[in-house]
Amino acid sequence: MRATITRAVACAAAAALALTACSGGGDGGGGGGGGDGEVPPLTIHANSANSYQENFNPFSSTVLIGTRGFIYEPLFVSTPMVDEPEPWLAMEGEFNDDGTAITYTLREGVTWSDGEAFDADDVAFTFNLFVEQPATNLSALDVTSAEAIDPTTVEITFGESMFAFERAIGNTVIIPEHIWSEVEDPLEFTNAEPVGTGPFVVGSFDQQLYTLAKNDSYWAADEIEVEEIRYPANTEQTFTTKLQGGELDWSGGFVANIDEIFVNGDPEHRGYWYPGGGLVSLTVNNEQAPFDDPALREALSLGMDRNQISEVAMQGYTPPAHPTGLPLPAYETSLDPALADAAFSYDVDAANALLDEAGYTMGSDGIRTTPAGDPMSYTLEIPSDWADWVTISQLLEEQYAKIGIQVSPQGISFESWVETRNAGSFEMTLSSVAIGQTPFDVYRAMMSSEYRSADGGSVNQNFSRFYDDDADAALNAYASSNDPEEQQQALADLQQIVVDEMPVVPMIQAPNWYQYNTIRWEGFPNEDNPYALGAPFQTPDMLLVVRNLTPAG
Repeated sequence: MRATITRAVACAAAAALALTACSGGGDGGGGGGGGDGEVPPLTIHANSANSYQENFNPFSSTVLIGTRGFIYEPLFVSTPMVDEPEPWLAMEGEFNDDGTAITYTLREGVTWSDGEAFDADDVAFTFNLFVEQPATNLSALDVTSAEAIDPTTVEITFGESMFAFERAIGNTVIIPEHIWSEVEDPLEFTNAEPVGTGPFVVGSFDQQLYTLAKNDSYWAADEIEVEEIRYPANTEQTFTTKLQGGELDWSGGFVANIDEIFVNGDPEHRGYWYPGGGLVSLTVNNEQAPFDDPALREALSLGMDRNQISEVAMQGYTPPAHPTGLPLPAYETSLDPALADAAFSYDVDAANALLDEAGYTMGSDGIRTTPAGDPMSYTLEIPSDWADWVTISQLLEEQYAKIGIQVSPQGISFESWVETRNAGSFEMTLSSVAIGQTPFDVYRAMMSSEYRSADGGSVNQNFSRFYDDDADAALNAYASSNDPEEQQQALADLQQIVVDEMPVVPMIQAPNWYQYNTIRWEGFPNEDNPYALGAPFQTPDMLLVVRNLTPAG
């Protein structure tokens, strides 16, 4: 057996907590920067909404931000920005030899916010719920059973080797058995009075504002200086106005001309940081001609001016993608050294030469035909209210006209876009892959045949329908090994497949949208101190951020 999270790591983390602890104070009232003895509230904009609906159910797709993380906590806190998961509700985790079971040793002295003791029965109940109610299994973990060995020890068993899913298992938020065992429908339950182990409880709720109040019985209460979190409802317009006016401490969203609108108003205290939070790609259906031809996908890549897309559509906020598709800087250490310095080229002449050689004939009207004689004229579907993607589609229309491919952008509703993307009933579209917790997560979502629909119907990942034996073999090699060198070799193989075969045409990094204002609170992550992804909707990174905040002044 190999302990994947050692007690030594846990002790080091506990020592770090003690070193960063500062005395709190005040009554949670509003006000300025804390020099008056009061602790100001922490005001957050995490998503745009005209109003809120009360829902603190961590399994719900419409759960309110803060529920996962601030109220319900995970066993370990994992972020792609940090190499090792940090012990949280669990102090230690150990896989068996083949990775089909993991045993957690839990932190002692933790209580639920209603005063009940937290123990292994709660962890076992949570994971067994995934078996009984599969829709609650948000990470699609192959759980077969979970058993409390004693009050601080729990064993979870799986139907396959789960080495690759260690972080996803650890990031699972735990719910109290004594509350949820009485819930008839765990998906429809809105959970107006949530009971969690986390640093906050619900303070108040109405449709325009909800607040979280500090949980004074929290197991690490001394490390949390924030007394109150406020989530005001904002439209896109009011978000920008409040950001500009300095009313928000921590926010996440696209802001046009952010230096002019936000930073220049108080450059000493205002900042933003947009590290790679995923990958945005041009996506074609690899099961349909002509897009099953790697030469065509390579030509689409050569004919794509990513720098123009980055500068015009994204205002330079996010860079062109790396050829491996991995979001940076989070996964820089996972790059194959042979590919680390790779970069995409924009070369219209090379794209046209490649298409000529592959039999895509240029017509007198400037539009090519496929070897089968079909005109290369395609609809590019994007959600009509995603302004940045609309601009990207217009740029691609202009760029691909230079290589004889006619692209017609078509804005559709978000719901229709999801439906056609998942069903594969598109000619071209844009899609994104989330950063996940490891590079394996990115490549699994991009290339795994496990998402293949038996009847050719809808899928929920691998939207380009790229099914490749070598990719599956590398994914399986990573998932079945607990050896870092073997896993890195599997990642190198996957990177080479992405570069050579282009299951999608990587375009730009999907930014982790995040702005901060240190006039009232200090300690936010940034490029110089990248201890977590900064977006206030990023779970569980938000726990690391709130722990690191101290009143300004």
